[in-house]
Amino acid sequence: MTDRSQTPPPIRRQRRLREVWRGVSVCLAACMLAGTLGCNRNKREAPPRPRQADSSNLVVRDIPAPLRGTVGAEATIRGVQSTLVSGIGFVVGLNGTGGLTMPEQYAAHLERQMGLNGINVSNEGENSAIAGLSPRQLLRDPNTAAVIVQAAVPPGAVSGETFDVYVRAINATSLEGGSLWTTELRVGPPSSFGDPQARILGNARGPIFLNPFAEPGTDSAGVRKTVGRVLDGGQMSFPTLIEIILDNPSHQRARQIASAVNAAFPRGPGDLDQTARGKDETLVQVRVPLRYIERREDFIELIRHLPIDQSFPETYARRFATTLRNEPYLSRQMSWGLEAIGERSKPFLAELYDSSDAVPRLSALRAGARLNDARAVSALREIAKDGQRGLRTDAISLLAQIDAGPIVDDTLLGLLEEPDLSIRVEAYEGLIDRAIKSQRRRLALARARARQERRLDQAISLSQIDAFAQAYVPPGTLFGVSRELVEGKFFLDRVPFGDPLIYITQQGEPRIVVFGDDPQLTTPMLVNAWSDRLLLASDRETDPIRLYYRDDANRRTITMDEVPGDLVGFIEFLAQQPTPEDPRPGLGLGYAEVVGVLYELQADRGTAAAFATENDRLLAGLLESVEPEQIEIRPEAPGGEITLVASDDPRREVIEREQSGLVRERRSLLVPINPPSESQEN
Repeated sequence: MTDRSQTPPPIRRQRRLREVWRGVSVCLAACMLAGTLGCNRNKREAPPRPRQADSSNLVVRDIPAPLRGTVGAEATIRGVQSTLVSGIGFVVGLNGTGGLTMPEQYAAHLERQMGLNGINVSNEGENSAIAGLSPRQLLRDPNTAAVIVQAAVPPGAVSGETFDVYVRAINATSLEGGSLWTTELRVGPPSSFGDPQARILGNARGPIFLNPFAEPGTDSAGVRKTVGRVLDGGQMSFPTLIEIILDNPSHQRARQIASAVNAAFPRGPGDLDQTARGKDETLVQVRVPLRYIERREDFIELIRHLPIDQSFPETYARRFATTLRNEPYLSRQMSWGLEAIGERSKPFLAELYDSSDAVPRLSALRAGARLNDARAVSALREIAKDGQRGLRTDAISLLAQIDAGPIVDDTLLGLLEEPDLSIRVEAYEGLIDRAIKSQRRRLALARARARQERRLDQAISLSQIDAFAQAYVPPGTLFGVSRELVEGKFFLDRVPFGDPLIYITQQGEPRIVVFGDDPQLTTPMLVNAWSDRLLLASDRETDPIRLYYRDDANRRTITMDEVPGDLVGFIEFLAQQPTPEDPRPGLGLGYAEVVGVLYELQADRGTAAAFATENDRLLAGLLESVEPEQIEIRPEAPGGEITLVASDDPRREVIEREQSGLVRERRSLLVPINPPSESQEN
């Protein structure tokens, strides 16, 4: 045992220091070892230092310098093309032209769908067309047919939005008189049961409108009776969104883009949500506002040319206007950019309305009219009345968009007397749109007053206001045009100006437009339509017009000693369905049949009115949507395999038959049925 008292003090101090140091070293080592086990669990780790972005990976687009800082300069806008949707449907109400043999895959698909909808031999009802019939028996009935249904859904379509659908027969020689049962519409070409099932976007139903300019049951002049359309018959079940994909991921930039879009296009009446919503650092989702539903292509262009930085919009407006003046080859982009900026652009646009250079002037007028700048009226009136023929219709359309009061209405009214068919129709379209907007404002004001005075029973909803404004325009207003809904089947518009003209629409809401001051039927006459199923005759100029009509579908024959002699009254007579509540005589024809009678009436010189119809935009949209050779089909279940299938050309017969002439795209809005030169030769 060591005697500490005999150890010298310096040595004892050295030993104690070594022991203390050894203890400290052990504690430090223990703490370092236990660091991962929570010794320092109460201490916060220092945040990682931000790493500087690698500028070598940034995407920089090669675009004109004035467009730097716009959405299109930094992002790709996706979902701007129409979406092809299709389905296999079932048509009833034919005139004995259906029930032919069809491929088994179509029959099996429809039988399954009918079974799911409760159609079987146990169906009851003495007057029902399906009473006691099995699905297979229904498919063989000569008054029914299977059809391929197709449509081009516009980009950014909202739930409940309607659109036209294209119908092709599978097992019928004619779809005349038919009505489409509710049909599911899926993305891509039609798929039968057992095929890969794409996502359902909507459905379609309603009466089928055939091209009426040929005799029923025949394929004359390139017209096929095995194809038709259901006007406004499709309806969206799920919305489709437009997406802005950033080139360079950035949460801050995505927020700035969403904020810029919402500032330029704020949420309006009827919109369910704000226009743009950022989802992550690369994606901003956009909904089309209701006020842009008819101008969705314009809306997409406005977003593409919208400045992201909204702090000083006048700076961008000045830049765009200067570029528009000095670099006319960029006029289109600068016009969109100025319109996207909005109200702050108007002073800069006004400086260009009187420009001696036509390109900047017209581009500025286009943006100014869409921004409702009354200062653009004078220049647009000049072009609409005395400009070049190719520019006049554009000027009329732009002029009609400006809320500048009677000066615009008077200009459009004067153009209804023009001999040029396209000018007259463009002026009518502008006036009827302005009349509907005026009706809507008047009804909205009445609604607001009723709510203010707590007369809630008279405060109709906004959707009711819109429907009523569309359906009825009284005569005698400043707009000079009027409208009524005939038997719930079509709109009958009156334009009491200029030479007599019957104008027919082939898309959207069904319309028959009658131009002229009270046009009459011409007597004497002999009109023979639909293989002697309809006859109109008058022996002398003063004799009444007699009628014979054989309705094969309902197995009835109607003879009358006198029908209305004025064109408008005759159209109403054709559509009128006599009922105990309203026993007025009529034939109860549908829209397509009424148009067919009017065409035959004009062809046999039963009226002095000319005849014109809209260009076929539905088929053009379908052809555009199936342009790629293959279409990507995404399955219902998430994570399922994506399939590429061949696109289906809507011009082809479903079942191979003799090919007929194809519809050619026309530049003109109108297609005259009887050109003047042909009429003179006859």
